[in-house]
Amino acid sequence: MFSRFSFQVIALFAVALLLSFAPPLYSQTDTASISGYVRDASSAVVPNATVIVRNQATGTERRTTTNSNGYYVVPNLPPATYSVIATAEGFKRSEKTGIVLTAAISVSADIDLQVGQTSEVVEVVANIASVQTETATVGKTVTSKQITELQLNGRNPIFLALLKPGVAGGSLAGFNRGLTSGSFNINGSRSQDNLITFDGAVAIRTRSNGTSIGVADLDSTQEVQILTANYNAEYGRAAGGQIRIITKSGGSQFHGAAYEYLRNDILDANSWTRNRSGLDRAPFRYNQFGFNFSGPVILPGFNKDRNKLFFLFGQEYIRYRELRTNERQVPTLNARGLDANGNQVPIDLTATEFAGRTIIDPLTRQPFAGNVIPVSRFSRNGVALMRAFPLPTPGYQRGNNNHLAQGSYLEDHRKDTVSIDFLPAERHSFKYRLQNYSYNDLDPFFGNYGVVKRVFDRPNFTHSLNYTLTISPTTINETLATVSVDRVRIGYDTSDGRYDRSQYGIDYPYLFPDFKEIPSKIPTVVLGNGISDLDGGPYPASSAGPIYVISNNTTKIMGSHTLKFGALLERAGQNDFDQINVSGVPGGTNNQNGRFAFSNTRIGGSGFALSDAALGLFDTYAEIGRRSYTPYRGHMFEWFVQDSWRATDKLRVELGVRHSIIQPYYSLWGNIVVFDPSAYDPAKAVQVDSNGNPVPGTGDPYNGLVVPGSKFPEAGKGRVNAEDFLRTRLTGGSKSFSDIHYNNFQPRIGIAYALDSKTAIRAGVGRFITRLGVSDSVFLGGNPPLQPTASVAQGNVDNPGGTQGSLFPLFPTTQDRIFKNPEAWNWNVTVEREVGFDTTVSIAYVGRRGLHGQRERNINQLTTGALMPENNPNNLNVNQLRPYKGYGPIRITNNDANSTYNGLQVEVNRRFSKGLLFGVAYTYSKTMDDGSAQRDILPNAYDAHNLWGRSDFDRRHVLVTNVIYQLPFFRNSDSKLVRTLLGGWQITAVSQWQSGQPFTVASGDDFARVGSGSGSQIWNVTGPVTYPKKFSESPSDQNYYFDPKVFQQPTLGTFVTGRFRNYVDRPGFQNHNLGLMKDFRIGETHTLTLRAESFNWVNHPNWDGPVTDPRNSQFGKVQGKNSERDMQLSLRYTF
Repeated sequence: MFSRFSFQVIALFAVALLLSFAPPLYSQTDTASISGYVRDASSAVVPNATVIVRNQATGTERRTTTNSNGYYVVPNLPPATYSVIATAEGFKRSEKTGIVLTAAISVSADIDLQVGQTSEVVEVVANIASVQTETATVGKTVTSKQITELQLNGRNPIFLALLKPGVAGGSLAGFNRGLTSGSFNINGSRSQDNLITFDGAVAIRTRSNGTSIGVADLDSTQEVQILTANYNAEYGRAAGGQIRIITKSGGSQFHGAAYEYLRNDILDANSWTRNRSGLDRAPFRYNQFGFNFSGPVILPGFNKDRNKLFFLFGQEYIRYRELRTNERQVPTLNARGLDANGNQVPIDLTATEFAGRTIIDPLTRQPFAGNVIPVSRFSRNGVALMRAFPLPTPGYQRGNNNHLAQGSYLEDHRKDTVSIDFLPAERHSFKYRLQNYSYNDLDPFFGNYGVVKRVFDRPNFTHSLNYTLTISPTTINETLATVSVDRVRIGYDTSDGRYDRSQYGIDYPYLFPDFKEIPSKIPTVVLGNGISDLDGGPYPASSAGPIYVISNNTTKIMGSHTLKFGALLERAGQNDFDQINVSGVPGGTNNQNGRFAFSNTRIGGSGFALSDAALGLFDTYAEIGRRSYTPYRGHMFEWFVQDSWRATDKLRVELGVRHSIIQPYYSLWGNIVVFDPSAYDPAKAVQVDSNGNPVPGTGDPYNGLVVPGSKFPEAGKGRVNAEDFLRTRLTGGSKSFSDIHYNNFQPRIGIAYALDSKTAIRAGVGRFITRLGVSDSVFLGGNPPLQPTASVAQGNVDNPGGTQGSLFPLFPTTQDRIFKNPEAWNWNVTVEREVGFDTTVSIAYVGRRGLHGQRERNINQLTTGALMPENNPNNLNVNQLRPYKGYGPIRITNNDANSTYNGLQVEVNRRFSKGLLFGVAYTYSKTMDDGSAQRDILPNAYDAHNLWGRSDFDRRHVLVTNVIYQLPFFRNSDSKLVRTLLGGWQITAVSQWQSGQPFTVASGDDFARVGSGSGSQIWNVTGPVTYPKKFSESPSDQNYYFDPKVFQQPTLGTFVTGRFRNYVDRPGFQNHNLGLMKDFRIGETHTLTLRAESFNWVNHPNWDGPVTDPRNSQFGKVQGKNSERDMQLSLRYTF
């Protein structure tokens, strides 16, 4: 029987073969070209010279001849190190070696011929420091030496993108070992606007363009290509930058490696927090180990010359074990109504946890008699909820924390890499790549206490198959077929039974009893007052995001023009069974089993959350039902054409256009529901009672909810919730609710001009468009009635829904019908100069204008001041006043945010020469916008003008340096022992400095009196913000990072009118990483490498962010530090 993997591989080969006979389609491939002029000793061009480009690793060759201008181009070459050989009658054979070609960025290799016999050979080594004159693309290639030898905490190669100016993100000292997109902002882009690819396969998951699909094996990575601005029309799908991972190929010789990287608590410094708390280093063990093996495939009678078939296979494993300490504040025994033996006793209201509070009897509105709450007044479920919290640890009290526990965190990763290159004939080339990745973890304290232990399983993979057909020396055709899948399976470890609500005595009736994945799982409980939430969590859940891409391109050389054209078809989606409704309701939940929130200000309560819990008086309760499986799908078709014109021997002009037609996502089973304001009929509106709930039997409870499409699909029959509703609410139009936009033409223009042999000017401008993923905030497959959702205010825990059956307001999320694709216009001017010492310096200005950024607003918001007494004299419930009756907040996602970026970017690079490599990347920039993330909610749904301000990710200064230096000491010692032990050591270093990001001073208060559901409201600023930049040593000191006195809450019934969003800066950070390594040669072909690395080797503590909640007494203070020193040792064997 064939495995699923075998079927996928065979299918990819079949598709590629079929496409090779199809009309040209576009392929976003990781190839580039080598071009140049062939001249004689007098600098006259030599026409009709034969040019051979040879891959130095595999020996494969491509041939062409120079045109009448002495110019040649060899396109569509995979990244590698090449030799260029030129021959002509009457001239010596000339060979230039060591030409490093990287993906997407072409290089120039001019050849000078000398008069003589062709049997004579002139060899020249390529200049390692040459300015780029072949393309206007703003990009960088991280070389294999930097990949293998620079410090990289967690060994995830995408973080090498931080070596490029314009790229900002997290810390290079951070432990970045797992699935992540890096959260990079490239030239002011949102992270969702960037693209990661593994050998041309999309490696960003379809769920909101979130984390990466897998993690590349660093040892199997040939290069990391970062395209940040003005890349050619050949590259699309992203309005930001692109990070392209290229896997190594096998060569004509066998090579292999085995290695292990070791970390543990003995090597590391203790954290600042644990030191301050008097705790020793947390015990942990981290092992990262693997191997790779590559070479030719030799079979009897096949490939004896080692130039037909090559392979690489690599595996890497991570095993991470950490004993974690969990220190929390939990309800005391007295607050639970328990004695030391677990018996129920009255609650003593004179105890410490109630000190300074007057606890009111809700029945009499007077203090409880005798300062006790008698057992007879306890709510059965209220005290049961508190029993679900872990008990205080006997004898333990540190500050307010009275609970201490330890548990083992377990994490395992596995990476498989397969690389196969098949060259059956000179004109044909096949290239297959596989990145397979699996991740598992067990979190002992998920939900703060580990009452419900989460188990995470995430198998991901990407496949890519490339077929290149050389039709002639001037015509090349490439086909690429890729499959990428991100799978997430999240469950619980139920072995200890702590998840089961019944063992605590919790038995309140659910609002939706028929829709629970685990009916007995505990709810989420929020007590506040310093007590960490008991979080039952949203799981179990599962999802999978498939991406299938079929593409092809053709390159045609016509004189000094290199034309490239083609198209692409992508089918992508999300098989969604995540039981999550993130924040659709006030006090909302992602827990099917409910969420109780108790507060000190509940109307009709006791005045304190703990006593309210014992009495069973919640402030809000929210619950969701089960969501049906939703298989989202959407298609994208793109075509492009571009011309790279060598106008003169100094001037390169690039012209291109790309066109994207992107279909919004729909459901294969027809089970998505959208709230369409135009379909809401006021005449059919339900009546709303004084509690804000719809009155049964009045109006249409689903007024305005529609189902996209003209026919319910056969595939959905019997498989979805509310099938009758889905059949009767069809819109009659497209199965995708939002419009398809057909005008997404993206022109690209670039020039590269060589002022002289050492100086180049490059400039360009272009339009770029993002292919969005399925939203992880707006869940069209989870709208009512597909997933029941309810929120109840001020009820009783023993029966959250009340004694009588009632309807609850609906809380749908929805999408704008005019949902434009995020886009950006990008422009740049760059000057690059070779300054000697094998070093180049470039200075660039990069600008960006972002359009149609995704954000949200509550379209069922009241007008400003609507709940003020003068505007609401009858004190009507907010839901009685909302525009759409029967609904609570309705969050709609719109693509209407804008942004600007202006940056000065300076880059210094020295390729490795004479034992030294270094690089400097500095960015001085400013990013402005009126929405920085897709979940940003407009405080005022009707007016966003004052939100324009600095982006959440604006960082004024970013500086990253990297160095590789072979120490000269003792290399030439007369003593073999000294040479062996003390000579040949190498140091490597990476340092990073970054300014702090801004934040907004806001709170969840409804100052504007518009009702809940619109996020936080911004506070007023009464004067300039000053920064004493002091560190707070205790809650009682006056050491502030910034002065909090200039912030005031807005006048009731109003929003702030000033532009005070992102008005305050957090502290910046710096880190310095250092490595020391040495190769020990064993014979001619074997090497043993010892390596020691230190991340933040100076143990410099970076400050945490300040307290940002203006209601908090510590507002404006920095109270913590992070970034302790981590050490790593490794041993590697290579041959």
